[in-house]
Amino acid sequence: MRAVPVFFATTEGQTCRIAEYLVLALHQRGIDAEAVDLRSPQAAAIDWPHVQGVLLGASLHIGKHQKDAKVFARAHHDELNARPSAFFSVSLAIASKNPADADEARKIARDFVDAAGWRPTKIACLAGRLAYSKYGWLTRLIMRRISAKEGGPTDTSRDWELTRWDEVDRLAEEMAAAIRGRAALAS
Repeated sequence: MRAVPVFFATTEGQTCRIAEYLVLALHQRGIDAEAVDLRSPQAAAIDWPHVQGVLLGASLHIGKHQKDAKVFARAHHDELNARPSAFFSVSLAIASKNPADADEARKIARDFVDAAGWRPTKIACLAGRLAYSKYGWLTRLIMRRISAKEGGPTDTSRDWELTRWDEVDRLAEEMAAAIRGRAALAS
């Protein structure tokens, strides 16, 4: 396993895309990182003494993050707390024009780490994407209505990218600095 695993749980694939982008952004900053799906056998075979930092991402659906992420964070909170770590929550609510919706997404992310006993270096709430092509007909209809109410995209013939990649890049920069800072202290 690489020095900085970027663990993720995903439903429609956007959290995986963000995790892979974070890996590339960390590599550009000289950090050895690797994206790891929480459902993979690799996620269970963590060599914690060699992990210098860790990121964990999950997407938010109907007010909850994936169970795999919750189980992982609770099982490994001591290891997560012992090194620079970040939780990134991916949702459409954070992109809402209604401040109350974005505030609720932030609260759910904070509650996620609190429930796990985890004190991450950083909590980032990132916008996902409207993955109309991945939704079943009922979910597509519901998501289209929600998007229309928000003044967002309603063309269901394609997916709509809402992720602000500059925010993802900023998360990578902050984590690279925290990981380098910890390594410098250990030297």
